[in-house]
Amino acid sequence: MVIKGTVHNGQIILEGSLLPEGTQVLITPIQSSNLEDLQKQDLNGLKAAIHRIASLACENDFNDGFSGADHDKVLYGN
Repeated sequence: MVIKGTVHNGQIILEGSLLPEGTQVLITPIQSSNLEDLQKQDLNGLKAAIHRIASLACENDFNDGFSGADHDKVLYGN
C-alpha cells in the first residue's frame, strides 16, 4: 500500500487514508533536492568542526621520555 502525504509544520499529513492508531510506517521522500541540501550542510558543518579541532595548538611534550611502549606497560603490564 502506498499513501501520499505532505509535511506541514514538521508533521506528515496523509492524503485520503486513516490508518489505525499505532500503525508503523516507512517514510521515503519523493523530492530529494531539499534533503540533499541538508546533507551537504551537515557535511560542511562536520568539515568545519574537524578543521577547528585540527587547528588547535598541540599540547604534547614529545621529549618527556615516556614512550608509547611505556604507556602500554603501565596500562597492560609486561
